Amino acid sequence: MDLRYGSADENVRKRSIRDVILHEGQKFEKVQNGFPSDTGFYLEAEPSLLCPSRAGELAVISAVNRLAAGGIRAGIFTPVILLPPGTQEDVLRELMRQICRTAFAHGIRIGEVKAEVTDAVTRPIVIGTAAGDRFCEQNSTDSPAAGESDIILAGPVGMEGTYILVCEQFQALRERFSMSILARMKGLNEKLSVLPIAERAAEKSEKAGTVPVMVSLGEGGFFAGLWELSKKTGCGLDIDLQSVPLLQETIEITDFFGINPYSMRSAGSLLIAAADGKKIQRRLEEEGRIAVRIGKLTAGKEKIIRNGEDVRYLDRPQTDTLASMPGLFMR
Repeated sequence: MDLRYGSADENVRKRSIRDVILHEGQKFEKVQNGFPSDTGFYLEAEPSLLCPSRAGELAVISAVNRLAAGGIRAGIFTPVILLPPGTQEDVLRELMRQICRTAFAHGIRIGEVKAEVTDAVTRPIVIGTAAGDRFCEQNSTDSPAAGESDIILAGPVGMEGTYILVCEQFQALRERFSMSILARMKGLNEKLSVLPIAERAAEKSEKAGTVPVMVSLGEGGFFAGLWELSKKTGCGLDIDLQSVPLLQETIEITDFFGINPYSMRSAGSLLIAAADGKKIQRRLEEEGRIAVRIGKLTAGKEKIIRNGEDVRYLDRPQTDTLASMPGLFMR
């Protein structure tokens, strides 16, 4: 059934929103009743634009990760779903399943849902607002100091972009890659949340009075994340690009499409700057997580990227390489 223009009517809201929340919620014991104990911490999550088929899932992950990097554990997610004219109700129902399953797996409640059909969009878009409680106090006096702080990268760069490419370009990729590789890359959605990494990294530092500064890699990927880290700390950077972890599959898939893996969406990766960065690195490695020291904070404003003997300076964040990829949504 096609959805009508404007806000979803009451029958549609019952069938494809409220009933889905109730049905999916029964599968997750972690979901708690009520709001977070402190709803003073809000995040306007960036809209999920690049993967219409997984827009619900990725919108929740984006909200969880951006809050986690600020030391906040999301407790409630309130989505706005915009749909183009002619959208079938099944599409809305599937987006709600994704939102519910991803949120409930993190112990997050679903707030009021707004769903609307509008000429303003040509594909499904999900925009979410999240709120939660702090698990890590951060203030300006706690910021790591230049020359004393390591930069740790937890999680391989480019996993989210790889997942999007496999979801949106599956048929094209089948001509080059085996089904086992593509199936494994479709499973990357299970590794895109950085909340467990952020919580572990933020555990009380052995150097009193310091907490890590964290940046979740979202739109613009690794390079955009470095720029944000420099802005948050007020420090320069000295980065060894060759030490940055990448999945071999990410390298091969981005090479297939001729795009830069360092500039595409990278949920699942967390930049951590801390005076005891090496201790945080060991802590994460003991749990079997990928964590690599990729550089350090420096005095001044220079953002140096070293790639072997080649040395250059980090440019301002450019458009995410996936956003400029022609025909991404043409299956």
